[in-house]
This record gives sequence, C-alpha cells and structure tokens, in this order.
Amino acid sequence: MAEMIRELGDHPRVVQVVMPMASQHPYGHEYYWPMYEAAEEMELPIAMHPYTEGHGVTRPPTGAGHPNTYFEWHTLLGTYAMGQLVSLVAEGVLAKFPNLNFVVIEGGLSWVPHFLWRMDKDWKALRAQVPYLQKPPSEYVRDQVRFTTQPIEEPDNPEHLLQILEMMHAEETVMFASDYPHWDTDSPVYALPPMSDEMEQAVMAGNAQELYGLPNDPTSLPTN
Repeated sequence: MAEMIRELGDHPRVVQVVMPMASQHPYGHEYYWPMYEAAEEMELPIAMHPYTEGHGVTRPPTGAGHPNTYFEWHTLLGTYAMGQLVSLVAEGVLAKFPNLNFVVIEGGLSWVPHFLWRMDKDWKALRAQVPYLQKPPSEYVRDQVRFTTQPIEEPDNPEHLLQILEMMHAEETVMFASDYPHWDTDSPVYALPPMSDEMEQAVMAGNAQELYGLPNDPTSLPTN
C-alpha cells in the first residue's frame, strides 16, 4: 500500500487515502506505519469509512458480537471510529506523524466530545503508558482529525446539536457530507442547525478546502 500511495499520490485527482473502518489490527499498530509515512510524505490525509466490519479477517463489528440487523450495525457506526481513534492516539501515530491528517467518514459526531473528555481523563491517570504523548489526546485529535457530518444525529432540540458542534470546535474539525444519493442522504439546507457565519463557512466549505487544497473556483478542478 505504501508503494501505491507513492506511485499515485501526486495525481491531481487524488486527494486522500481511504481505508475501511474495520481491520485485523487496530490502526495504531506499527504494521500500518509505512503507509502513514508514505501518506504524510505525499501530503495525503487518510480517511476511514465503514465497510468491512465483521467480514473476512476483521473482528465482530460490535463489542457485543455480530448484530442481526442493519439497524444495529448502522446505530453503532461511531463505535468503530472510537476504537480506531484511541488506537491511533495511544499507539503514538498522531505524535509520530504530526503532519498526517485523518478523516472519519460516516461515523456521526455526537459521540466526539465525551470520547475526547474520557481520553483526556484517562491520559492524566495513565500517561506513564504513553510517554510519547506530550499534550492531551484531545489536542492531537483537534489538530489532525476531521469528522464528516453524515449521518448527522437529529435531536428533538436542534440547539443540542449546535452545542455538540461547539464542544468539538466544529469550525476546525467538521466537514459537511451529504452521502448523496444514498437512502439516508443529508440535505445541506436542513441537516445542520443554525450556526454562526464563521462556523457555517468552515463546516460547509472551508475545512474541506484547507484539508484537500481545493480551489475557490470548482471549474478549475482537474478533470482527468
């Protein structure tokens, strides 16, 4: 994979590396580090997307085992991302590759604040196990990880979702995704609650432009 990243990574239409959310080993494992080195070298973020959970050599898709319904699997999408993110932090990937970015696609985002709070709390008590982490885990995530909105959570009170976005510094960490044309596509008009102009510009366009080096004029994008 590292060779492929270096071979194709400078193509003008290649802007990231995509990996399944499930794996034989958690993504912090040194087995994957040559790929991270290549991606950082080519200035390509690595995206994780649900796909192979519970298939082939991967482990059961939930901590409770194999679910019987798509409803269960879809509800727990965020837990796959949690497992991979804590591995990337705890095994030192984000510290080892400070110029490498990761993107969590289709994992939702309402879980992010409490996940970061828990990591920071445990880091304070167990930091002897991770001496290479020179700052709280949440700061590594804030600097190097981006989250896409789809499938966005839909609380009865939209203000609660806005509070979640504020807690996770969405103006830096969140990118809108519609997942069009899938059955659960999110509308850019209705999916998100009203937010400040600064946050809205960043979430709907600015963060993705910065991460992928996209131009302001879409007609200037390469077509071949």
